[in-house]
Amino acid sequence: MTSSAPFRRFAFAFGSTFAVLYVVAVAKDLALFTVFPSLGIVLTGTHHSRDVADPAMGFLAPAMYWYGWATTAALGALMAGLVAASLPGRSVRHFWSGWVWLIPALSMIACVYLTLPWFRL
Repeated sequence: MTSSAPFRRFAFAFGSTFAVLYVVAVAKDLALFTVFPSLGIVLTGTHHSRDVADPAMGFLAPAMYWYGWATTAALGALMAGLVAASLPGRSVRHFWSGWVWLIPALSMIACVYLTLPWFRL
């Protein structure tokens, strides 16, 4: 399968940048929106249940942040991919091609580390 050089630059930049930005979004809790699936509610931004009168409310209406984190990372990666696709080919030749697999692998390790407290390990 063949593809154009700008598309390859876009794909490689998008994938690597998405991996990094997803870790940042999870670590800094930067979600574009929060979903409460049991209530059918979607709120912009990150919303945590701060109900101190009844702590069980967090169990009854759990919030899902993953969609917001993924959207945050995808929008940032889209911008980076478009910039990379618009660059001339000679300007990106000095980048090491190993970043394409190394950055996502390191990001997966970082995500596992960030989610360990949820599993109480």
